[in-house]
Amino acid sequence: MLKLTLFSTVLAYLAVDMWWWHGPLWQAIHSQEKSAQEVQDVVAEVLGEYITARQWARYEAEQNFLAGRESADALRRTSMLMDMVRAATLRIRTRYNDKNLPDCRRVAEEEVARLASRARTPEDFEAWVCSQGYKDSKELTDKVEVRLRSLFQLERAIAPLCEVTDAEVEKHYELLKEQLVLPTHRTAKHIFLETQGKDPLLVKQKAEAVLARLHAGEEFCKLAQECSEDAHTAPRGGELGMIWDDARRPLPELPFFGPSAIPAGIPHLVQSRWGWHIVQAGEISPARQQTLAECRDSIRAALISAQREIAIDTYFSTGVREGIRRQNIKIYVK
Repeated sequence: MLKLTLFSTVLAYLAVDMWWWHGPLWQAIHSQEKSAQEVQDVVAEVLGEYITARQWARYEAEQNFLAGRESADALRRTSMLMDMVRAATLRIRTRYNDKNLPDCRRVAEEEVARLASRARTPEDFEAWVCSQGYKDSKELTDKVEVRLRSLFQLERAIAPLCEVTDAEVEKHYELLKEQLVLPTHRTAKHIFLETQGKDPLLVKQKAEAVLARLHAGEEFCKLAQECSEDAHTAPRGGELGMIWDDARRPLPELPFFGPSAIPAGIPHLVQSRWGWHIVQAGEISPARQQTLAECRDSIRAALISAQREIAIDTYFSTGVREGIRRQNIKIYVK
């Protein structure tokens, strides 16, 4: 009887305190909410953690700098704040799943070490770290570790939504196959001799001498490494790779295709606005439609990328919407 009386008394007090009186218990529960509203610098609250106007302004400045703009309009600023809310939500979820996530400390240390290697001295790096708002490189490493673990948490959460079956790949191939056409193409390599700032006649004579050495039996690869002035292709033996008959191909003024195309397999001396090229090209392969086997991987990658973008948006939108409904997420600015 005594226990029943005590239990009834406690329940009665709770009811009075929480619903009518707003007594000590109610005030203790809502003290965090009151403090958030009283602090003018707070612009949002995520599961009890604050986002301040100063943090918002710093994030805005960083995003404006990366985008190359001086300032952002009201809509973009609101979008930036919501980015911060989503990031905070992910960070807190990561913390709650801490024991189920991999240890990313070593990877974080390696990433910070790569940054440090760009500085002239360790002292210079520490000074740069402090200029970015961190106490020292250890605090930066802690932040990188949190970011890596958050990314792992996000990838694990959206993984089931990013699976693509063979049947889906085949369906999209059937829808797109008329557009999946390989243009006319051929392989090519060259030895380049520049005429800019030089006597064009002397450069041509030098190119003809190199061409004569090729006809005499010397290897194209070795001559390209020795004589070519194209710093990009010379170490690779002059390889230009696959040349496609479209607007993106390199050296468009050279006759790789068409009625006067460079003959296949025979070194040929041609001139461009940059200088003289000794070109050796492969056989011309006509345009054709790609097979499913050739584009299966690229279609799968494109589908996964599209589904991943949708899954990330759904993950954050659902979480933020639910948090606002339950008042675990609060926005204090209009």
